[in-house]
Amino acid sequence: MRVACPECAAEYDLPAALAARIAEGRTVRCARCGTTWAPGRAEGVPAAAPDEPRPAPLQMPPLAPEPDIATPEPPPLVSSRPPEPIPAASRAAPAWGTGLAWAASLLLLAAAAGAAWYWRVSLVEAWPPAARAFMALGLAG
Repeated sequence: MRVACPECAAEYDLPAALAARIAEGRTVRCARCGTTWAPGRAEGVPAAAPDEPRPAPLQMPPLAPEPDIATPEPPPLVSSRPPEPIPAASRAAPAWGTGLAWAASLLLLAAAAGAAWYWRVSLVEAWPPAARAFMALGLAG
């Protein structure tokens, strides 16, 4: 059964099982605009519409045949010669970059150790188990 919304003219195909309920006076609601109405014989729609023949699907013209292209042969999976070594210049990181990273790391550790020693009394007052670490290192005082 095909029904159309009286407000926005949206059309819907309803299954035959619902056509009998609609013929009894059941209302439907439009999914597009939300209007509720009672379709049926009053609209001129038969309660059980016969199956309408559907139009035949469109036929696409045949595609032109693809040109014959020779596919290259894939390379062998295992090579008989050993791989070429990577040049030493591209393997090594620049010496100044590595040295700078080490220097920054050591400076950060030294600053943390110096701060811990300078504020050792405040640290022990705030966290008493730190006293054991300072005594183990001989920095109690």
